[in-house]
Amino acid sequence: MQALVVAVVEAVQGLSVWRQVAVVILSAAALATAVEIVARWWLSRRSPDDALSIVFEVLHVPLYLSVILAGAYTVVQLLQPPRLGFVLEAATLSVLVVLWAWGIRRLGGEWLARLDKTNPVHDIAPVLKNLWTATIVAVAAGLLLSVWEIDLTPLLASAGLFGIIIGFAARDAIANFVGGIALFVDDTYKPGDFVVLESGDKGTVIDISLRSTTILTRDRVMVTVPNAVLNSTQVINESSPQRYKRMRVPVGVEYGADPERVEEIFYEVLDAESDIMSSPPTEVRFVEFGDSALQFELRGYIPHSTRESRARHAVNKRIHRRLAAEGIEIPYPQRTLTYGDDEIQESQQIEDAEMPSNDE
Repeated sequence: MQALVVAVVEAVQGLSVWRQVAVVILSAAALATAVEIVARWWLSRRSPDDALSIVFEVLHVPLYLSVILAGAYTVVQLLQPPRLGFVLEAATLSVLVVLWAWGIRRLGGEWLARLDKTNPVHDIAPVLKNLWTATIVAVAAGLLLSVWEIDLTPLLASAGLFGIIIGFAARDAIANFVGGIALFVDDTYKPGDFVVLESGDKGTVIDISLRSTTILTRDRVMVTVPNAVLNSTQVINESSPQRYKRMRVPVGVEYGADPERVEEIFYEVLDAESDIMSSPPTEVRFVEFGDSALQFELRGYIPHSTRESRARHAVNKRIHRRLAAEGIEIPYPQRTLTYGDDEIQESQQIEDAEMPSNDE
């Protein structure tokens, strides 16, 4: 910008100051209008998903306003108002820094949104977006301090001690950040996955930030869990590597039932339920001889973990109706306690011996 300003100033040095100001203002307005016209013409001829279109769509506004700010900066250079010259120059440059910081941050967000649709690494998009924003803010803050000629030496001298203090104060935040990075590297989960936490909470991941992960439970309750906690505990992702999940339904039937017929009934129950997928195929297994019943297990795949409770409810009702119609009982657990007669008599004799007689 400094070179552009010098070139413009030299070109209009032969005019009076106010005429120079008028020329600069008109030139800046004309150039800004040209930039806007060219930008709109360019965007109308390109696909919205094109990489250059995204860049031009985001940055043409900062570019348009930068031309106007360059004209304002040049006017300040020409007029050199007493006492206000430095303030006006710094203010103009500050607006320019903030403007481009906003544009570059938005450009990074657009690129990450594009990765979110086209690239397998989109799982780390939420963290990258926050890192990008933090970096842009830090760089913009440094440039603003430089524009206003604020000496950074005292700040740099105490940076080591300040860093130690910040490290202790923000150790939980740092742990959450590192935990979040580890979760992404391990590909533990991503937004939209259905997860089960070690605490028993389960739900759909709806947001992943630098500090925490937000889960929406089946009860429509938002649960926010620090990333450091998730990184150090067990997390079951029921949406990976595929969305469908196998559901197991244990059933016990009376010992007098025919296992072959029971197996046929259970296959018919699974085939009749709409929430049970036909592929992969369903299974019925005779698991063991239980204490009170023959133990079977029905196994079928459901499209998503969120449908398990509904599918289990429907299958259990069908099982109950079919077994009742077939005259097959689901037995209650039974326990038989046997007491020996000799032990009872011996206990009774001891009690009689210990009781005092009426003569005493």
